Amino acid sequence: MKQRLIMWLAVVAGVALVLAVAWAAILWTRPEPIRIAFANSLSGPSAPAGTESLVATQLAIDEVNAKGGVNGRLIELVLFDDASDPAVARANAQAIADSPCVAVLGHYLSSASLAAAPVYKDARIPALTGSAAADDLTSTNDYYFRALAPVSAQARSIAEHLRAVMKEPKVRLVHTRDSYGKNFEHGFAAAYPAEQLHVFGLDVAAGQIGSMDGTLAAAAQEPGPGVIVVGAAPDFSPDIVKALRRHGIKGTIIASQGAARESYLQNFANEPEEKSHPGFFSENLYAASSLMFDSAGVAAQAFAVDYKAKAATSPSWVAGGAYDAARLMIDALKRAAVHHRFMGQGIQKRSDSKVADRDRVRAALAAIDSPKSAVVGLTGRLYFNANRDIPRPIRMGFFHYGRFVTAPQQLVRIDQPDGIDLTAEQEKGHVIAFEDRRYWIQRVVYTGIDIIRVSRIDVKQNSFNVDFYLWMRFAGDDEAQTHVEFPALLDRGAFDPARPIQAGHEDGLSYRLYRINGDFKAHFDLHDYPFDTQQLHLLFQNTEQRRELVTYVIDRFGLRLADDGSSRAEDGAYSGLPLWRFLGLNYFVESLSSGSTLGKAPLFGAEARTEFAGFDAAIMLRRSSAIYMLKNLLPLFLLVLVVFATLFFPETMFRERVTIPVTSILASAVLLVAVNSQIGDVGYTVVVEEMFYIFFVLCLMAMLAGYRHEKLRDAGRKRVAVVSDHVAQIIYAGTVLAIIVVLYRRYAV
Repeated sequence: MKQRLIMWLAVVAGVALVLAVAWAAILWTRPEPIRIAFANSLSGPSAPAGTESLVATQLAIDEVNAKGGVNGRLIELVLFDDASDPAVARANAQAIADSPCVAVLGHYLSSASLAAAPVYKDARIPALTGSAAADDLTSTNDYYFRALAPVSAQARSIAEHLRAVMKEPKVRLVHTRDSYGKNFEHGFAAAYPAEQLHVFGLDVAAGQIGSMDGTLAAAAQEPGPGVIVVGAAPDFSPDIVKALRRHGIKGTIIASQGAARESYLQNFANEPEEKSHPGFFSENLYAASSLMFDSAGVAAQAFAVDYKAKAATSPSWVAGGAYDAARLMIDALKRAAVHHRFMGQGIQKRSDSKVADRDRVRAALAAIDSPKSAVVGLTGRLYFNANRDIPRPIRMGFFHYGRFVTAPQQLVRIDQPDGIDLTAEQEKGHVIAFEDRRYWIQRVVYTGIDIIRVSRIDVKQNSFNVDFYLWMRFAGDDEAQTHVEFPALLDRGAFDPARPIQAGHEDGLSYRLYRINGDFKAHFDLHDYPFDTQQLHLLFQNTEQRRELVTYVIDRFGLRLADDGSSRAEDGAYSGLPLWRFLGLNYFVESLSSGSTLGKAPLFGAEARTEFAGFDAAIMLRRSSAIYMLKNLLPLFLLVLVVFATLFFPETMFRERVTIPVTSILASAVLLVAVNSQIGDVGYTVVVEEMFYIFFVLCLMAMLAGYRHEKLRDAGRKRVAVVSDHVAQIIYAGTVLAIIVVLYRRYAV
């Protein structure tokens, strides 16, 4: 016995040694990671934006590393903190140039990027930013790329929005006389009539705004109505907005993209005016943004969910820009790796190949220069123009009750006019043109779905019954925005968009309220049944107007959503579902995409797709598994105990040791049929079925254990028969215990 124990210990030690050697070999032969420098504001005034960029970038890196990295090499971020200081950014740039990093992601501020750019150019290391917008950054440096539009293009978009949507006759432009402000002034003035524009410049020196009071006082005292546009980087615009409000400006102020974040309001939180009158600085405050999540598509919504899970807060355009920049850089690394695989070139990661590696990454980035080579981003396909910028369209938003939301009307750039009768659409007022640029005029519909009651969930019939309110708030009196349909609604007569229960105007917007009660088709995922979590979707679509003309956004105020986007739904709406527990109610902006040409000849050779807007409310419910098992599986648990008891029967009860497991199999098979009748026909095995199958195996084992015990006893090996019973008892109890532990760890909340 002792020798056998020693033998087994030797076997275990040998296996452990082999595994250790194999793991060491894997680590030894694992290729060196590809290192990318992440240079951003991780401390200082812009630290929140830098942290947001880091979280988004790490999400993109984790995604590719989880799939094996780039050509078998993992990507590693090397962090450099510029502290929002150009001098520190320049010093960091030299450290990055001397490091093994093949590329740079950053910086957040244009001032830091411009300070570091010459060093990157001399070191021939490609840099890609998702936030720094000064034109000079890319126009004078062929090693710097940008995953958004330059500030002059953003300013031009703001000017065009003012002319087409706000129809303002007079504008006062206040800008800083640094690189950012000058680019902004140039782009805005090029798109706005000179006779309706009055420009005020502010001197910037050593990070401070000089002669501000006099200039802003002059701007504030300018007679007549009008909008004030602030063209300044994020490190200057808060002080300008404060000064303008304190000079008595209560009208509309439009800031550049740096202000398009809810955290921007922290710049005013400690001011005495804000404490005595909340919203003193943010009322009538607008900002331009390249990405707004309340009106973004499915890809951006999915990213927002992942970002919230990682950072416990909502992302802004800064996170979106950083994520898209990281995706572009990863794609460039993959393209360089393809050259290595098929041409013997690419990223070599040798001490003598650093410059060549960087040049190959730079060339791969530059090759992303057309729709055919584009990378799929959060707002569509991303590719660089001749200046290594991505001319992404801007969205206009405004602050309301401390939140930044999409404005009621937007301009959507028409990049692919194939198949569109632009003249006819312009006559209808759907399209507006500025020089060679044409835009859809898009109406934003603030939408809410409020659940009154979910009264029934029928898993077998794949349906559920729900009673809810639907409301829409939108600019204008056009009813086309309300012409929606619920594709999963089984009773088509339950909803008529032409018959709202209330109609009128609320807060300057048209208002429509509907009440809908009916059965909806559902698609239940029953793999985890009866420990499953289900989503009941209330999805509607507008198939009459394309998404460029109408989009549905989440009415965060009407729904009283929490900061994380979850609904404060009342439990009473789900009290009629005793077998279900309410988890949450989430809202999503949806779209229906169609690549069909519909037989139109102009579309035969076009790559354009037609998208229609939609909106989705997802009710998340979890089955009360304890109640379910008590009502449906109690006989199975009793049978488990009965069969286990047969393993302790004496020799005189050999017949019972065999017949009881057989009877238990038959009884549980009948019970399984009853359970399956509750869920209908599914093409896969669910958890409850796996539990029955394991019980069948345990019954078979109990039968074999009784038979083996009898054979061993007849052979005179009573001691071995007893040991065999003990082993069967341990296996049986261990299996049941293991199942309980696995189910608890997987499904317990």
